[in-house]
Amino acid sequence: MIPESTILGAFLGIGCICVYRGIIKLGNKKLESFERRRGFWPLNAGLILIAISMILLMQLGST
Repeated sequence: MIPESTILGAFLGIGCICVYRGIIKLGNKKLESFERRRGFWPLNAGLILIAISMILLMQLGST
């Protein structure tokens, strides 16, 4: 197993968890509007982690 792909796979999983947590926080109607909007931070961080890991996995696979 290639260690680089394992690390990138872990980043992909962490990104998915961040996106999930962000979506849950955005959809929670019990929180105030300001607190709900704070859910965008994990959502955006997760999307960035997913995008970076997928791009690097594609570059790793093409070499």
